[in-house]
Amino acid sequence: MKQADLTTPQKEMLLSRLEAQLCELEQQINDIHSRGAPVQLDQQAVGRVSRMDAIQQQQMAQANEAQAHRQILRIKEILLTPDDYGFCYECGESIGIGRLTIHPAAKLCIQCQGELEQA
Repeated sequence: MKQADLTTPQKEMLLSRLEAQLCELEQQINDIHSRGAPVQLDQQAVGRVSRMDAIQQQQMAQANEAQAHRQILRIKEILLTPDDYGFCYECGESIGIGRLTIHPAAKLCIQCQGELEQA
């Protein structure tokens, strides 16, 4: 099913949402860095289980930071080439307002995304 191209107001609204999301992600990374103190290995300061929990939390924070960096790169790519926004990277068809409203940084249409996930 072919989707209609985005209207100018729809595209502007989605790009504005992406700019806001970019700011949020950059703030999230700043927050992660401000809390990212090294885990203390002093046995008297923290018990063994607590240190393991702290290390696990630190690893989760690093994974969240890496994911945020990937999202930032994708959003910056969109904002640098807004004329290409809204079109599937795989087939070139319009992605559609429904999908972009839910996932504004989508690179693939529903059909191509489904094919990718089944592969």
